[in-house]
Amino acid sequence: MRRPLRLLLVAPLVAFAGAWGQPKDRPNGAAPRALYALQLAADPGKTTKLTLRGVGVEAATEVRLGEPKCSGKVIGKGRKTPPANPMAAPLLGDSEIDVEVTLPAEVPGGVIPLSLVGPGGEGKPMTLLVNDDTPRLAEKEPNDGFREAMPITAPVVVEANFKQSQDVDVFRLDGKKGERYRIEVQAGRYGSPADVMLTLYDADGRTVATGEAPPGGRDPVLRLTLPKDGRFFISAIEGFDQGGPGFVYQLAVRREP
Repeated sequence: MRRPLRLLLVAPLVAFAGAWGQPKDRPNGAAPRALYALQLAADPGKTTKLTLRGVGVEAATEVRLGEPKCSGKVIGKGRKTPPANPMAAPLLGDSEIDVEVTLPAEVPGGVIPLSLVGPGGEGKPMTLLVNDDTPRLAEKEPNDGFREAMPITAPVVVEANFKQSQDVDVFRLDGKKGERYRIEVQAGRYGSPADVMLTLYDADGRTVATGEAPPGGRDPVLRLTLPKDGRFFISAIEGFDQGGPGFVYQLAVRREP
């Protein structure tokens, strides 16, 4: 499908990340700083394995969760996985570590803080998303155009990522005139570097609505009433044309009264 043009001129992602300082400036023995989980979320009532990306997390020895009765632990050894451009490490991370987090069933959907502890002390906490009871699906590729669009039915949360640069993810939604929907991206506020642009098209390829991010945020929300019966397509693209395993996001599609 044809990619929409970004309306504003933006600096490359690596330049934005470079403004935060380069990883070589990190002193030896600094506390490990987790940035985000590649899975973005954990499930209440069970133990979830997560891969955390961050700065200096390969040396972490302990997981701390800022919620009573929640626990976590490091499993295996961390590993250095620097990005192609080291200036992007403050945004993308320079290392990974696998952990397990156990949440009691009574923890509601929402967020909890998670921090890592290493030889240099406890790092700044990241925000871990906690799943609610909305049905979840893993993105199925290829879905880079209207013909290959992944079919979805609300309510649903699709766990997705931009697998390479200039990746386009398209999801097919069948609806009826007058139905109200809230379509929301979950990414940047949970640490993901993905800067998602969200657009809804009708079956003729015409733009129906465009998602807007809240002030100071990067995750767009699209709330609308369908103008007619028919098939619609939700398009998600990375606003800086970036991609890779770390560019994860979730697409939450729910009906509204």
